[in-house]
Amino acid sequence: MLRFLTIFVGVFILLVTKLHAQPLLPEIVGASDKGINVLSWTSQYDGLKSIAVQRSSDSVYNFATIGYVKNLKKGAQAFIDGHPVPGDNWYRLYIAFSSDLTWYSNRFKIHVDSATIMAKGVLPPNDSLQKLASRIKVDTTSVTRPAQPGKPVDTLQQIVNKIRLSIPDPGDVDVFSYIKSQYVFTNPFTGHVTMEVPDVKKYHYSIKFYNMNNKKVLEIPRILESPVIIDKRNFQKKGVFKFDLMKGDEKMESGYVTIY
Repeated sequence: MLRFLTIFVGVFILLVTKLHAQPLLPEIVGASDKGINVLSWTSQYDGLKSIAVQRSSDSVYNFATIGYVKNLKKGAQAFIDGHPVPGDNWYRLYIAFSSDLTWYSNRFKIHVDSATIMAKGVLPPNDSLQKLASRIKVDTTSVTRPAQPGKPVDTLQQIVNKIRLSIPDPGDVDVFSYIKSQYVFTNPFTGHVTMEVPDVKKYHYSIKFYNMNNKKVLEIPRILESPVIIDKRNFQKKGVFKFDLMKGDEKMESGYVTIY
């Protein structure tokens, strides 16, 4: 069975201003801490069919959907991006109503440097992280929103500078969180699995991967070089997978990797 090791947790409580200062759709704000980005806004609408969160590195082209908002109820909403790319991350919402009307939000940029991503712990896929987004709450403090009609991005940046992020105690969060293996791990930039084992020519290494129902999904009977890159498409779906790394007939390590 999976052991829940609460060493690193990626959930935030987003504290923003008075309700009128919280941006209303189609405007969004965001903030970042320890390589995890949080988007927040207030929905004043009933009858939403879906809200897709899209991300691009250039703010104009190549927007791709990275997940959907789980909570569509009227009021405060949020999205957690636990796997941003190094550099600029431009976000926008694609909003669909039950009436089939659709439109986009403003675009919002969050910059994340590569060193921060490398230092980040292992997290579940973005789809799983959205269960935590419902814990983000709007507090009533004292920030006012300056009025700059026609410049929504600049206005929102002034708000986000006053957003405070806090991480709750690990024991308060029910989420997969586990120690990152030094031999088998997910590359935070590509999402592929990397294996690096010592003295690969001297010892017979092998590895097996299992899903969370302990069904084997992938096996490499002999590791002939190091490092080895395993394409994430070999796992066929996103999620957390267990592995057993063998050194000869002895189990060298058991652990988990996230495919996102």
